Amino acid sequence: MRPKSFLRLALFIVFGFIGAYVARSGTPPDIFAITGGYFLLAAVLAFATLGFILPDVLELAGRAGIAALARQIAELIPASRSQISVSRFAFRRKKSADKEKYVNPLLVDTSSLIDGRILEVAQSGFLFGTLLVMPSVIDELHKLSDSRDELKRKKGRRGLDILSKLKKDRKVRLELLRVDPKEKDVDAKLVTLARKLKGRILTVDYNLNKVASIRGVSILNINELANALKAAVMPKDVLELVVMEKGREKGQGVGYLPDGTMVVVEKGADLQGKSVQVEVQRVFQTAAGKMIFAKLIK
Repeated sequence: MRPKSFLRLALFIVFGFIGAYVARSGTPPDIFAITGGYFLLAAVLAFATLGFILPDVLELAGRAGIAALARQIAELIPASRSQISVSRFAFRRKKSADKEKYVNPLLVDTSSLIDGRILEVAQSGFLFGTLLVMPSVIDELHKLSDSRDELKRKKGRRGLDILSKLKKDRKVRLELLRVDPKEKDVDAKLVTLARKLKGRILTVDYNLNKVASIRGVSILNINELANALKAAVMPKDVLELVVMEKGREKGQGVGYLPDGTMVVVEKGADLQGKSVQVEVQRVFQTAAGKMIFAKLIK
């Protein structure tokens, strides 16, 4: 028999006898004659129960006293208040804390890094949370930067440059993840991880926007933010750019602003590789991105 169990049994018997003695000696004879053995039995059970639970009562009182003493000691040592925790005096071990979770996780996709505006938005303090970049996103940027196509190569290098600036900026909390979800497609990986972390995806990709919405994942679309803040380029503005390729329509040339915005230049098809000045005619802003139509300045 354990010592504590033996102590309970002993106290149960001793306090039972004490209850019987008190009932016989402390009760007037006329009342005792009326109640008979019932009063005696009630007294024995009451005192015996008290004796049975007495060890627990003393233990709880001791714990409370030690905890109060610990608090008083902590208050008497001001320099150590930040280091001393009353919880250290707990008698039961607490369960280990959960693994640290990301604060408002924001998964960054390839398109938002190439777009580049994420840097200015993050530096402005409008993005609250942790920016998470998957290995597959970085791999995509590396493949683009090594592409033979000049335009793709510029996009890849721009994305890597933006990522490097985000990582160095102390105002931005960015973490490069080491492991990807098992899905093959990068967009699918982003959606899966966002659902797992209960986070959102930062993108300018219209198709990813639609897929994520269907899967119940929230999207922060920088194009939609730009649309809400109105376009920075207005009709009659003069821009300087390089015509990179021919447009879809006859005679059109296509160039790009530093943020990747497409500019369709009328009568610019024969000016590929040349730097030209154009005047903005129309600006279209949609969730899929911004498109500018302009004409050459002679």
